[in-house]
Amino acid sequence: MSLYQTFKTDADLEQNGVTINYGPNSKGVDQKFFVRRAGGSNKQFGKLMSAKMRPYRKQIGSGTMPESIAERIVREVYAEAVVIRFEGIEVPVGDGQFEDLPYSVENCIKLFTDLPDFFADLREQCGDVAIFREDLEEAAKN
Repeated sequence: MSLYQTFKTDADLEQNGVTINYGPNSKGVDQKFFVRRAGGSNKQFGKLMSAKMRPYRKQIGSGTMPESIAERIVREVYAEAVVIRFEGIEVPVGDGQFEDLPYSVENCIKLFTDLPDFFADLREQCGDVAIFREDLEEAAKN
């Protein structure tokens, strides 16, 4: 496989998004996140990250920025610049019951905060070049 097939991404997919499916929820509805790439052609990601980190430049430079602030900023940036929307997401309401969680930036941040391992997985996938590659073999066939 050539380097182009391995690393060339589709700028349209990076900006307009792909779907990550986490499987069915308690009602059998797929839990889907529609996401942009964290970086690459998604320029909003870098701009927003820079803007939110700007007030902490001195702390970043001196290594004194609290990790909790950095984590909060990363959650906010992903919720605002990477996640386009989600569907089929539920939250527990007690006694094995769940209710639908409608998409909003605030609800996205809540998920990231409540489920840090999920957020780590989503971050890894949004940085994975492979899911934002155009299929060069398929394009060549067409």
